[in-house]
Amino acid sequence: MKRIFTARWLGLACILSLVVVFLGPDLLSLTQAAEKPKLTVWWNKGYYKEEDEGFKKVAEDFARDNNVTMDLTFTIQDDLGPKIISALIARRVPDVAFCFFTDWQIAPKFAWEGKLSDVTDVINDLKPRYIESHLKTAWLYNNAEKKWSYYSIPIEAQALGSHYWKDLVQEAGFDPDPKKIPMTWNEHWAFWKKVQDNLRKKDPVKYGKVFGIGMTSSSRATDTFYNFEQYLLAFHGEILSPDGKVIAQEPKNRDAIIKTLAFFTSIYKEGYVPPDALTWTDADNNVNFNNKTVVMTPNPSISIPGAHFFSNKENYYNKIGSILQPTSPVDGKGYPYLVSVKPIIIPKDAKEQVLARKFVRYILGTKNFTNYVTASNGRWFPSFKDVAAAPFFHDPKDPHVPVATEQHLKRETRAFYYSYHPAYSQVYTENVWGKAMSRVITENWSNEKAADEAIGRIQTIFASWK
Repeated sequence: MKRIFTARWLGLACILSLVVVFLGPDLLSLTQAAEKPKLTVWWNKGYYKEEDEGFKKVAEDFARDNNVTMDLTFTIQDDLGPKIISALIARRVPDVAFCFFTDWQIAPKFAWEGKLSDVTDVINDLKPRYIESHLKTAWLYNNAEKKWSYYSIPIEAQALGSHYWKDLVQEAGFDPDPKKIPMTWNEHWAFWKKVQDNLRKKDPVKYGKVFGIGMTSSSRATDTFYNFEQYLLAFHGEILSPDGKVIAQEPKNRDAIIKTLAFFTSIYKEGYVPPDALTWTDADNNVNFNNKTVVMTPNPSISIPGAHFFSNKENYYNKIGSILQPTSPVDGKGYPYLVSVKPIIIPKDAKEQVLARKFVRYILGTKNFTNYVTASNGRWFPSFKDVAAAPFFHDPKDPHVPVATEQHLKRETRAFYYSYHPAYSQVYTENVWGKAMSRVITENWSNEKAADEAIGRIQTIFASWK
């Protein structure tokens, strides 16, 4: 009996030996895979496939070089913003997150609540490379710990320019050269009105539904508050002081708010803006421009011509023009350009804090990030001086990208108000200025009454942030 038992065990041992011989390498691989750290990255889906492909390659290279399992997902910003917010509230977060709405909707609020990692160590490594106005947007207040620090990592930005169809301007009887577009305030807007008038007079059937100005005016679009606050600076108005106090109610600023609101509502009521602009989302001014139902549209990036670069180079190089904003109606001078700076965040509850920082440093290396940001064809301007020095951003043959380069490097720029106080992120979320426009246009309020309601709402929001 003992010999039979021993023989059975010897047979089993032989079988196990054969399993190890033939499957050993695979078993080892499985063991190593189980031991690999996993990095979870949520990234905003790009507008062009080249952006996503470029980022995916960088992420794969990092995973290979660092023996990491990479869990990378791309999501459009309208879905990704709420997804990140829900994750932060539930404390079930990714290790790294990047969304186009993080700068105004996520980072200020959740830094305030103490739910973002302090990333001063990463910022200090990158600081010599930063464009100063971009870096300032990462300095946020943590109310849980009662301190200011760096809670996000800026990587790219956009600022307000305008794009127009050269052929429609020419059809209206004007020189379409960007240098010939009037750039003093009153003359500038009168020019686009005249283009519309001339087109409709020339051919009412063909141009009867073409509008001179594609101005987003809805409470659904972030473009609305971007445009409003940029033009508020043209009227020399301020809403917050640099130390984060509400000053919109001061006579000078209230007057500027009323005048800015009157500018938006008057061009709409006069019929120079498409009627459905009151319900536009951020994509709709792009759509209307591409359909040639508007001649010109202000837009906080050069995404409009950028899209044509991939689909119609004749449009990109010859038919679309890009310009900056007209001078102030107050003194005829320039005014600061607001920069919307898009940051990466590392949640405080992220499991792989060290690895997340290593990954961010890797993707923001000069070569890697230059390849990534240029894949957007100028939609985003880099937050780093060394990347901004790349020939791509200074090509004299390109009619659009150098316009944005001049804006970011040669003109005065400043951050949005959320950098002054995180409570202002709620002002953006509620789209106070879009609601004010609707009051005037659809409910026949006076500009003064709508402005006072908006100012009162801002004061109420700030009073609740204690």
